[in-house]
Amino acid sequence: MARKRKPTFEELINMNRKEMSKDQELLDKIDQKIEKRMNDSLTRPSV
Repeated sequence: MARKRKPTFEELINMNRKEMSKDQELLDKIDQKIEKRMNDSLTRPSV
């Protein structure tokens, strides 16, 4: 099996950037869910 060529520094940075933007999208979704839940619990009268 041929050894995979080591990615250059630029390639690594680009790959990490892609991953980071995916992570950021997930974090934003989670943030929205948390915010919605907090708003829901604020508007709902606590029993």
